[in-house]
Amino acid sequence: MSGIIRTMRSFFREESGAIAIILALALPMMIGAAGVAIDIAQAYNVRSRLADALDKAALAGGSTLGTEDQVEQRVLDFFAANYKDEKLGTPHDISVTVGEDYTLTVSAWAQVQTTFMAIFGDSYDTLDIYVETKVKRELAGVEAVLVLDVTGSMAGSKIASLKTASTSFINIMFDNITDTEFLKIGIVPYSASVNVGPYGLGKNPDDSYYGPAFVDKPGSDPYVSPASNIDYGTGTNDWRGCILERSSPQDVTDDAPLPNWGMYRYVSCGWQYIYGSGWQWVCSGPPNRDCPTTSVVPLTNSQSTLLNAISGLSTGGYTYTNVGAAWGYHLITPTEPFTEGVPLDDDEWSRTIIIMTDGDNNTNNTYSAYGSNPGLNDSDLDDKLVDVCTNIKNDNIQIYTITFGSGVGSSTQNLMRECASEDTKYYHSSSGDDLEDAFENIASQLSQLHIVK
Repeated sequence: MSGIIRTMRSFFREESGAIAIILALALPMMIGAAGVAIDIAQAYNVRSRLADALDKAALAGGSTLGTEDQVEQRVLDFFAANYKDEKLGTPHDISVTVGEDYTLTVSAWAQVQTTFMAIFGDSYDTLDIYVETKVKRELAGVEAVLVLDVTGSMAGSKIASLKTASTSFINIMFDNITDTEFLKIGIVPYSASVNVGPYGLGKNPDDSYYGPAFVDKPGSDPYVSPASNIDYGTGTNDWRGCILERSSPQDVTDDAPLPNWGMYRYVSCGWQYIYGSGWQWVCSGPPNRDCPTTSVVPLTNSQSTLLNAISGLSTGGYTYTNVGAAWGYHLITPTEPFTEGVPLDDDEWSRTIIIMTDGDNNTNNTYSAYGSNPGLNDSDLDDKLVDVCTNIKNDNIQIYTITFGSGVGSSTQNLMRECASEDTKYYHSSSGDDLEDAFENIASQLSQLHIVK
């Protein structure tokens, strides 16, 4: 028995020695694997930091207005600000490529000094990491209509602020795109009515044919006889372009244009004593009173046409924001009377209406886009605005709304917030600077960038 025990003890001593040898051989491999894992983890952290810095630099460069050299410099500045030299990973070979398809590609390498992998030889002293980021403007395929309040309360500094803000919006939009084929902007100035210009009689401003007339002349007129002789123009008794709205509910929809709109011919009637004739029932005007002097601008990619229209804005009349919104609707769709809009099912284009006002809806039942004494009140106009905004949004057209100044009551602020596509698309501007900021912010959103790779 004692012999057997001695033999077993000898065996175990030998087996223990074998395990020690295996552990001795495996230990460097285990330590090396742990070291490699640490080096790889450091490399991963460097890659994450490099990718974040490139994303921020590319977005900053893509939103820069200027030459390719200016864009590249902005990329490098933002990269340097977001990728600190004192941290792990040395950047090199930073590349900036401005593509013709509205893309900006930014790439870079970063070198990481290894700690443990170097034991495998000089070729493992460093790890090189490559990251590429691509951004693309979403501006290609944008339609936008500015619906602008030019009522009497906008006179003075307010209309000057609106011109500045609208001009800034237009310039930002055109500066952010090189191919204007993919940008269309329209303008709808409004007060007691909307001026559709010579288009209403089927003519372009240069008197060439535009399309079917969509404004009907009246059967009789107190200023021109016969009424069939009424023509578009700037004379006292000419028609300046304003319309009478169609009956409800067609005044809040974008249905096909039949029936046509009526011709706005301001008439205020009452008894007047006329020397030698006694009391007479007299109707007077002038026929274009409270009609905005600047007509709508159908969707166009002519920057100069848009800027000239903004420069020519003048003020007067009452507030019918629902009518302005309805004509913004007419401009942005391809449905007659204005057909410049792309089909609503074309997903490559975005559609936006921006509605701005400085006050509450304010009816003038003597005469307006709804004719003489239609029996409407301010609340009726509010309801119509809600209806037209709902119809616009149901056609997947987004709405931004802006209220301006201290003359806007809380109920109207809530009304315009409800009209907007979402709360974040409503702005209240207390000052001219705020108004400009609002328009610039919207322009920035419409030309937003996104990372595509």
